[in-house]
Formats: sequence, structure tokens, C-alpha cells
Amino acid sequence: MKEQILIISLILAVVLCLILLITNIINKRKVRKLTESIDNFIKDGKVLEMSTKDGAMAHLQSNIFELETRLVQEREYTKQEAKNNTEFISDISHQLKTPLAGLRLYCEMEHSTSPSTHTEKELRLVEKMEKLIHNVLKLEKIRSDTYVMNFNKTEISIILEELKTEFCTLFPQKQINIGGKGVLRCDKSWLREAFGNIIKNACEYTTADGKIDVTIEQSEKSVSVAIEDNGGGVPENELPLLFKRFHRTKNASSDSAGIGLSITKAIIEKHHGTIIVENGENGLRFSICFPIIDANLKL
Repeated sequence: MKEQILIISLILAVVLCLILLITNIINKRKVRKLTESIDNFIKDGKVLEMSTKDGAMAHLQSNIFELETRLVQEREYTKQEAKNNTEFISDISHQLKTPLAGLRLYCEMEHSTSPSTHTEKELRLVEKMEKLIHNVLKLEKIRSDTYVMNFNKTEISIILEELKTEFCTLFPQKQINIGGKGVLRCDKSWLREAFGNIIKNACEYTTADGKIDVTIEQSEKSVSVAIEDNGGGVPENELPLLFKRFHRTKNASSDSAGIGLSITKAIIEKHHGTIIVENGENGLRFSICFPIIDANLKL
């Protein structure tokens, strides 16, 4: 009798172990499937289907579905708000362009008949306003994805060498050094503008014989660009404000609108990159990092 009870107990224990093992395998498969669905959502935006079954795993699947749906809705809402903001700024810009064009015409007529420092200043102010309107509209269009960027594999050093040639002509006494190489999928013209804004600022805010060092480094997963000058830097409390729209440092030129670095940051972020600024040993140091993204992934 005792032997029969022992055998039955062993059989029940084996059956229980098998049930637990099979349940564990099934749960692992379900978890793997949910993980794959989350990866698909990150890569392609494909939302997981909602589960109509009962159980802890089905409840988890339903929660993931709800979270992904909310993220999609929030993303669409953000895009729509950005689009509305861009359209609003575009309408205002259009309304301002007509009177500005008329104002420029009258200023040019006055300057041609009675040239003076007064009329020259008027023309400079009109030009500054036109440039500001253009840049604000450009910034908002970048943020709202109105501009379509053309991504192709590009050698970053070529872009920077072109900028070096341009700025060495404008600032012949400046010393611009470029070192390293890195290949990145990017929109060459937009990235050229992003780098150009930083180098232009460095040229303007350093001494006549200022120095700008640009270093490119490429790893397996990223390309980084460091741009450092010897202009002395800025007060620590101003560093977080440098990318803020319309912020101007104390030593900024009168022609500066304080929007160039905002455009730079927006362009870099559209390339899935990050940018930080800090005071280096002798001046400002901008550190930019771009991930190397597979061409098949959705940008």
C-alpha cells in the first residue's frame, strides 16, 4: 500500500513538473513574441494587437497595446501642433514681408537721393528683420518636418573642409584645423548649415588670430564631431541658454538675432543626433554625436 502511494506521488510530481515546464516554455514564447512586437513598434511604428483572452500574459499584451496606441496618438498630436505652429508663423511671416518690402523700397529711395549714416542704419535694420523672419520660419519648418531631408552616405570631413575654405576667406587670420574622418547618412546641405553656424560663431567671438579645432571620430555605432575655439567661453549660467531661441550673449554682435544655434540643434536632432556645449580649456566646446543608423530603418 505504501509502495503504491509512493508511486502515485512520484507520478503526480513528474506530471506537475511537466506541466510547469510546458507552462514555462509557453510563457517564454509569449514573452519573446511580445518583445518582438515592441521592437517592431520601435522600428516601424506597428502597434501590437489587443488581446481578448484572460490571464496575466494577455493582460500584459493589452497594456502594451494601450501604451503603444497612446504613444502613437501623442506623436500625431505633437506633429499636428507643430504643423499648426508652423502655419501660424508662416502666415505672420507672409503678412510682415509685404510691408517690409515696401519699407525697404522707401529706405532705398531715400538713401539713393540723400545718402547718410541714418539711411544706412535703416537699411541694415530692415535687412536684419528680413533675415530674422526667414530664420524663424526655417526653424519652425525643421521642427515640424515640413522640409524633406535627403539622407545619403557622406564623408563628414568633406563638409567641414568646404566650410573651412569659406570661412578662411571671410576671416583670413583665423586658424581652422580639421582632423579625423567619419561617414554618416545625412542631408549634406542641412548638416553643412548646422556646422557652419557653430564655426561662424567661433570666428566672430574669437580674437583676430583666433583658433578653431574640429575633431571627427568614428566608432562602430556613432560618429562624433567636436568643435572647440579659444575665445574664452561664456559664463556658466549662460551655457544652458545658448540653444534657446533669440538668446544673445553679452558680447554678441548687433547683427546677431540669437537663432543660429537653435537651428543647428534642430538640424542635428533631425539627424537623431545630440549636441552639448561646455567651456573648454580656452573657449567653448561643442560636442556632437550621431548614431550610425541602418539605411533600412525608418527615419
